[in-house]
Amino acid sequence: MEAEKKTEFVKLFQEFVNSYPYTPDGLRHTAAYQEQRQQGRRNFEAIAAAAESGEDVTESIMLKLLPYEDSPTNRQRGAWIHINPCIIKGLLWNSKSYKKLSLIAPVRMAELIFYLVCCCNDDPSQLYLVSREFSEEMRVSLFGEIGMLTPILNALRPDDFLAINDKSIQVINYFANTSYSKQLIDYSYANLTGHKLIKELTKEMQQTGVPSIREDDVFDMFCHWLVEIKKYDFPSNEVPLLDEAIVFEYAVEEVQLQAEYLLNQCAEETGFDETELKRCIRAIHRKKQAILQGPPGTGKTFIAEKLAKHLIGGGDGFWELIQFHPAYTYEDFIQGIRPQSQNDQLTYPIVPGRFLECCTKAESRRGTCVIIIDEINRANLSQVFGELMYLLDDRYRTVKLASGQEFRIPTNVRIIGTMNTADRSIALVDNALRRRFAFIPVYPNYEVLRQYHHREETGFPVDKLTSILEDVNRAINNKHYQLGISFFLTKTLAEDIQDIWQMEIEPYLEEYFFDNLEKMDEFLWDNIKTKLGY
Repeated sequence: MEAEKKTEFVKLFQEFVNSYPYTPDGLRHTAAYQEQRQQGRRNFEAIAAAAESGEDVTESIMLKLLPYEDSPTNRQRGAWIHINPCIIKGLLWNSKSYKKLSLIAPVRMAELIFYLVCCCNDDPSQLYLVSREFSEEMRVSLFGEIGMLTPILNALRPDDFLAINDKSIQVINYFANTSYSKQLIDYSYANLTGHKLIKELTKEMQQTGVPSIREDDVFDMFCHWLVEIKKYDFPSNEVPLLDEAIVFEYAVEEVQLQAEYLLNQCAEETGFDETELKRCIRAIHRKKQAILQGPPGTGKTFIAEKLAKHLIGGGDGFWELIQFHPAYTYEDFIQGIRPQSQNDQLTYPIVPGRFLECCTKAESRRGTCVIIIDEINRANLSQVFGELMYLLDDRYRTVKLASGQEFRIPTNVRIIGTMNTADRSIALVDNALRRRFAFIPVYPNYEVLRQYHHREETGFPVDKLTSILEDVNRAINNKHYQLGISFFLTKTLAEDIQDIWQMEIEPYLEEYFFDNLEKMDEFLWDNIKTKLGY
């Protein structure tokens, strides 16, 4: 955890200790944990025995494996009373919300709940697979909420499963710098992160005045207090995750975390102000996809890579770059038939494209994964994206691909595109795509040029060069065609400047001023070298 966040946690936790555990609500909270776990285990054992004998356990599963609010009616029904209830009044399948949102019959719902609980109780490493299967069938149901089934998993195997709810997921996301949703499909990742966070904060939580209960229960009580009582206003998560290794899939596989790449490092290397970078990151998390757009040579791809490095920093995610071009197709991007020779026989299997491969890889990661699409407007986007256009709006939507495979974009995937606004193919970017992306403008940043030559100690008269570039861009008088700085980010600029100007800059200006070549006379090399003092 970043030092600043840890300091914030210590301050808040001390306030919690001083104000909550020994209040009537706090004492009730403390006593409830062990009692509700014992009751949950008894409920599960009784249901398992009844199911084995062939009894109909539908109602028992719905009443005794799900967390209900403490009320006379619920106690009379024999419902499982929990300190973090998801069901407030009545039987869930009789509620208006259930009838409106769920298309699954109670019997089938009970079967799915019982199957998930049994699998996780027998083998905790099955959590990811069974919760994914559960969520795919229950995606239109209230039971997709993370707080609905985690309490019974915690009751059965408290060392393996945290009882995460809508309060604790906010706290985990904030202090671990993650963006897990309240959906059950994210629980396996949130559970691992929560365990890691609690372990790191154990020392801070072991102090005088803390109730003598499990550390994860102390953390849960703290989450309840912070969200429900203090009503803490969580700032946006901007800083990446922890720079340490964790154990994934319950010690089955050790995952190496990416190196932490802080926002101030990103700001120093890109030349962007930290405030502007935070706005970019907020936009990427809010829309899940963004496009850096601007004239050529402004470092859009470089900045995209640095943003990706920041977003995956400290987590087990990854970033990959996909280059679009006019011949790029749906088959390259999503999936398509590829002829292959096997034993002298030609076969035509359906092969996943780059994006599908990246999404499959991201499904097994808990951290943010970034896909950079360079020159995104160079391809026929409607053709290349296909069904993806529909999925960009909602990470929980699924579509059936031509192969019959169900596909969705994982919730931890972020897409960053780059777009050259001087490219006439920008007209191919239609409104359907535009409304699904956040567009971040990137224009020439002369300060980056100055910092680079100062840092590399090239001795080049960079202030004279930036003055010339400002004159050029004023003459162009079109923000989409401005001359960028990346041409001049080289350590040997003093030796290369004439070649760069005559072979790269002048042809670009000639194309732009094709109908008014006299206007660029002052920007020919013979005049430029004089201004540079050559």
